[in-house]
Amino acid sequence: MISMPIHYRVPALAAVLLIAACGGESDAPPVSDSWARIGPAGEAVTADDGTHHCIFDERTGLMWEVKRDEPGLHQPGQTYSWYYADEQLNMGEPGFRDDGDCVNSRCDTEGFAGAVNEAGLCGFDDWRVPTRNELMTLGDRRLMDETGLIVDPAWFPHVEAGEYWASETFRLYPQSAWAVDMRHGLDRADHKQEAKAVRLVRQHRQPAGE
Repeated sequence: MISMPIHYRVPALAAVLLIAACGGESDAPPVSDSWARIGPAGEAVTADDGTHHCIFDERTGLMWEVKRDEPGLHQPGQTYSWYYADEQLNMGEPGFRDDGDCVNSRCDTEGFAGAVNEAGLCGFDDWRVPTRNELMTLGDRRLMDETGLIVDPAWFPHVEAGEYWASETFRLYPQSAWAVDMRHGLDRADHKQEAKAVRLVRQHRQPAGE
């Protein structure tokens, strides 16, 4: 495997949340205050009983895939290599097809998104891999001491304590792409062949206030 330097940086949102966690904005409401549970047909689900398949964020206008402990595309623990045929995304380095470990779809980012769109998760067919900034909107570092994660598992069960692929290629080394770690909110560029978790997103509507 090609070796490459590992680049970490603290993203802007993570830095803001770190300030909040240290008391700078300790009164800020949890990010989950703007979230709503969505059922398999796109209906609102009010009960916290594990029946939701998606989460809608009123603040960002994004709808997110939820992993579920049952057979199918969304069962936890599945991993995917980074692959996209779209040259705008891959910058001349498409990545690696079907090089993860999964069931019911091709085990790469493009293949997984395509299978979910064909199945029509929560009634929609425009699911995609999120950007780094989109992934970071799920994070609240104040959760870390309690859960070891920055994403609330009460809303997103089966969160992997590790990295999730983002859709962006690393410009300085296009054989790699960006990922965000759900343990601390840091992003990192890694080789596209590496198998990582994926959580899909779609733009449900424009963010609140815009």
